[in-house]
Amino acid sequence: MREVLALRYKRSIPRYLLMRAGAKRLKGLDTSRLSPLQAEEIPEPELPTPEWVRVKPLLSGICGSDLGTLSAESSPYFSPITSPPFVMGHEVFGVVAEDNSGFSAGERVVVEPALGCAVRGINPPCAYCASGRYALCVNVAKGDISPGIQTGFCGDTGGGWSEETLVAHPSQLHKVPEDVPDEAAVAIEPLACAVHAALKANPGPNETTVVFGAGSLGLFVVAALRQLTDAGHIVGVAKYTRQEKEALRLGADEVVHPDDTYERLPTALGAERYKPELGKPVVMGGADKVFECVGAPGTIEDAGRLCAPGGEVTFVGMPGARSCLDLTPLWHKEIKLAGAYAYGVEEYRGERVKSFELALRIAPEIKLESLVGPRFRLREYQEAIATARLSGPKGHVKVVFDHRSKGIKR
Repeated sequence: MREVLALRYKRSIPRYLLMRAGAKRLKGLDTSRLSPLQAEEIPEPELPTPEWVRVKPLLSGICGSDLGTLSAESSPYFSPITSPPFVMGHEVFGVVAEDNSGFSAGERVVVEPALGCAVRGINPPCAYCASGRYALCVNVAKGDISPGIQTGFCGDTGGGWSEETLVAHPSQLHKVPEDVPDEAAVAIEPLACAVHAALKANPGPNETTVVFGAGSLGLFVVAALRQLTDAGHIVGVAKYTRQEKEALRLGADEVVHPDDTYERLPTALGAERYKPELGKPVVMGGADKVFECVGAPGTIEDAGRLCAPGGEVTFVGMPGARSCLDLTPLWHKEIKLAGAYAYGVEEYRGERVKSFELALRIAPEIKLESLVGPRFRLREYQEAIATARLSGPKGHVKVVFDHRSKGIKR
């Protein structure tokens, strides 16, 4: 097999511990010598079985979970169900490299990265895969390929942070309609995550909803709520000017700044605020449905405090490894706490549809391509990752790698 340039993650316990100990102090500094990510010439991945398809990535996104992995701020929870060294990149748009399994060379596709039973050649499938919840597969360390929850975390599949090819099972590939441009296609994976979260909570027309966080995931949740549910009043919590504008464009009825979480937000929700002896305010009342799209301890606690009694908080952002939370509001208000991980087959208006298919449907409606950029070459990966870490203050939503031959417009 020929060798290709790729960004490969190598596990190193000493580096992990050093990065984790100094992660907050190291932000904004050159951590290349500590980083487990390196640009290398490596062999293309082999097809695990004959029906697998080679895909040439054209655009690949940089996700918050990728950044957490690289800075050692994410939990080690996933370490036994990944297989480093692996090529990173699970938000992937590309073209089929050669005819195989009903796909033709040159066809535009997005990769659905979940590596469940069908992908792994496991039959009969586990109960979760059989029900369409394949992101919850319990066999992610078994079958035809090495352990990995998704493409981009598995040593055998390759990933989107590569200039040449990765391999995908045909069940992972979705053909991209002509009305979905390349720049929209690369953001279909995180949009599919938002679709799953929105439909899982499924707020009704008489319910109020708060979305904490207005990075790509939070903005996509607002869009999915407005496009695919009957959600009534939607309030976004956004820190930066562009985030506020995009949240309103995508369907939020109003947006508040994080500094006003306990000032304006209770009023917007028709709730009352009380000041305790110590700590954050106590809110009587609140939103019926709350989406936490940051994953930080502070906003996780805020989500519980701003949720109405008997309401529901959905964790969409991946929590960090460290948290010290006051969970009293969850207990006192009998709040339902739920996670929304990845995607699957959704119940939508009487039909069963994959999250990815629904994301492809609404992409043109929300002008998804307008949220993508800047774009970087793979060899510019240090600058790309640094830019992604500062997306909010710099006014970016989704930073991507661009492997296309044509020139890049930042």
